Amino acid sequence: MLIFCLVSKAGAQTLNPEFGDFNPLLKNTFDDSFEITPPTSNSEGEFSFTSSNALVATVSGSTIQIVNPGETTITAIQAASGEFFSGSISTTLTVAHILVTNSFGAMIDSGNSYVNAHGRLGGALGISPSGEKKRIRFNDGLSMETASTSAFQIKQDYPESVDGFYWIAHPTISAGEPFRIYADMTTDGGGWTLILCNVGYSGWTFSNAILRNQNSASLSANYSIIAWADAIKRSASGFQYMLEASARNRWGGIFTANQEYTFVKTNNSQTDITRNISFDSYGYSLTNTNSLQPRMPWRSTHNNAFITTDDGTGNWWGTLATSHSNWRTAPWMSSEHPRPTVILYWVR
Repeated sequence: MLIFCLVSKAGAQTLNPEFGDFNPLLKNTFDDSFEITPPTSNSEGEFSFTSSNALVATVSGSTIQIVNPGETTITAIQAASGEFFSGSISTTLTVAHILVTNSFGAMIDSGNSYVNAHGRLGGALGISPSGEKKRIRFNDGLSMETASTSAFQIKQDYPESVDGFYWIAHPTISAGEPFRIYADMTTDGGGWTLILCNVGYSGWTFSNAILRNQNSASLSANYSIIAWADAIKRSASGFQYMLEASARNRWGGIFTANQEYTFVKTNNSQTDITRNISFDSYGYSLTNTNSLQPRMPWRSTHNNAFITTDDGTGNWWGTLATSHSNWRTAPWMSSEHPRPTVILYWVR
């Protein structure tokens, strides 16, 4: 006769996790998205989160995005871990209406016609019916707290935006911390983020040609955030870049990348480019090596031409940044404009 025995490990058991406080949340219609803090737990299981009403708020990872006024249940779900079962705990997120005064004196809680705290249309603050300042705009880029994702996005959301400094943020750049950019909100409809300013050869290297003085955006000092351009362009393909030399809207143009090109390519293969607008008249041909070539700027080490549109065989004329002491900035387009005082490179 065979006898089967079930043997259990002495003292082994499975427990339900014990959660700490998971307090109700109160936000208003115009608040930023925010990271939810999970409750404390005696289990080490990973947390995930859900929203019961996507018309009020949505959840991506641990980020909650406000959608509309109302109420939704936020549930924190902890996965099983070790001796602990999975478990969950819920709280309520209430998104309140904020009434403000529009340009016609009416009370509204949405739209772009707010009278701001200074009596002007738009802005990040509005005036409530009781005369209180209320935060209205959350992504206009006018402060770190209201950072957007790019100059292009700011222009789409706030068409009245003007040239100047703005704040943007992206989760893949500096751990999501906002950073200050210079934006052109005028040329060809605006929405351009400056990614390179070259005013002199001193200090440029292969490495810093794509990230230099990144916290000091400038139209008059050496600066580069080319390394971040892929994160802030408006689309994977069909995005645009702009080149200028010596002065704004001179000796360059606006170009469209027709494929999923990158701003940090290390070879000369990105040639499916359309020139939409030409600033001034100059040589522009793949077969004319003494010209700006129809190729997206790429990273090179040849002859210290660190950012260039040239083919890589030793030509210089399409170079945006170099450390070569023979050139104050870079050669740039041969006889048409051989020594510009500044070169500017933009993304949209």
